[in-house]
Amino acid sequence: MTEENPTSKEKKIQLKPRKLKAVQTDEESGEVEAEKKNITRLAALAQPTGVPFDARAQSRPRPSGKDPDDDPALEKKATLAESPEESNVPPAASSGNKAEARPLPAVQPVFKLKKWIRKTLVGRVMLGRTLLALIPVAAVMAWIFFSLGASSQRRQILAEIAKQGVNIPADFQTRLNKALMDLRTGDAGKALDQLTRLEQESPAVSSLTYLVALAAMQAGDPATASAKAEQSLAKRERVSDSLALKAVLETQKPRGSATTFGDPRLRAESYLRQAMIADAANPSPYVELATLLRYRKQDEEAMQLLQGARSRLNPVDSHTVVDASIALLKLQNLPDDELPENINPDNDAASLFSASYVAMRKGDFARAASLLKTCRERLPNDLYYYLVNDPAMRKFVSQPEVAEFF
Repeated sequence: MTEENPTSKEKKIQLKPRKLKAVQTDEESGEVEAEKKNITRLAALAQPTGVPFDARAQSRPRPSGKDPDDDPALEKKATLAESPEESNVPPAASSGNKAEARPLPAVQPVFKLKKWIRKTLVGRVMLGRTLLALIPVAAVMAWIFFSLGASSQRRQILAEIAKQGVNIPADFQTRLNKALMDLRTGDAGKALDQLTRLEQESPAVSSLTYLVALAAMQAGDPATASAKAEQSLAKRERVSDSLALKAVLETQKPRGSATTFGDPRLRAESYLRQAMIADAANPSPYVELATLLRYRKQDEEAMQLLQGARSRLNPVDSHTVVDASIALLKLQNLPDDELPENINPDNDAASLFSASYVAMRKGDFARAASLLKTCRERLPNDLYYYLVNDPAMRKFVSQPEVAEFF
C-alpha cells in the first residue's frame, strides 16, 4: 500500500467546491414566467386605460410656429416613457408579453381640450344657475320700482284733479252758493256778474268757466256763453255738459241769419251725440236729444233715449231728499215743547216725514206707524228707504211699533 503524499492531501482539503451553473427545471422556469407576467400586469395597471398610445411625431406634423406643448421637461418625460430601458418597467416586461405590457403614453393635447371643455361647461352651468337665482330678485326689484313710479304718478294725477294746494278766498263757497241760488231763482244777470268775478279770482277751480257759460246763456248773451263753453272744453272740464250747452245755443240761432250755415238742429244733434260719448253716465244729453227728435217726429228713437236717461238718473229724487233732510234737521234741533202741532202730511213727502218724526218725538208711535205706512205706499222703494234712514229717524229704530218700517 502506497502512502499518500501529505502535501497533496493538504491541498485536497483546502480546495473549495466549484459553483456549478444551476440548471433550471420546467417548474422553476414557469415560476419565472409567472413573475414576469405579474410585473407586466402591474405596470399595465399603472398606465391610464382607454387611451391608446399615439406618438406625436407620427400622428400629426408639427406646425412651423412654436407649439405651446414643446416643453423640454415634457419632452424628456415622454422620451423616458417611450424607452423601455430607462422606464420603471423591468426588461422582462418589455421583452416578454407584448400584448399586456404597454408603455406609458405622453401627455396629449386631447387631454387639455377635454379639460378646457369640462371647465367651460361647468362655468356655464354655474353662470346659468346664478342667473336663474337672480331672475326672481330682479323681478321683485322691477315690481317695486314700477309700483313706486305708478304710485307717485297716481298721487300727482289725483292732486291735479282734486286741485290740491289751490288757494281760494275765505268767503268763496258763500259767494258761489249765492250766485247759484240767483241763477236758480231767475236772476241770471246778477249770477253772471258774481260768477265772472269768482272765475277771475280763482281760475284754478274746476267748472267755474262752465257755470259762467250757463249763466251767460240764461242771461241772453250767446256770444259769451259760446266762448266760455269752448274754454271749458279746452280745460277738459264738464266736457259733456259743455257740448250739450253748445247744442242748446245752436237751437237758439235763427234760421237764415248771416252767422249760421246749414241746419242748426243738425249741428245741435251732432253736439249732443258727442256729449253722450264724452260722459256715458250723464243723462242730460239723452233728454235734450230726445226733445230735439220729438220736434222731428222721431218718436221711437226719442223713447229709447228717454228710457236710457231714466236708467242714468239718481235712484232717489234729489229735490225730495234735500227738502226732507232740511225739514228733519230743523225739527231735530227744536226742544219738545217747541215742536209744531199743525204739520199737514198731505203737502209733500218732506211734510209727511216731518209729521211722523214729530209723532215719535211725542211718544205717539201708533200715529207715527200710520204715517210711515202712508209714506211707503206713496213713494218709490229707493226713495222711501233712503229717507226713513235719516239720522233723525234712525233714533227710533228700536221701537217695536215702528221697527218694521226701517
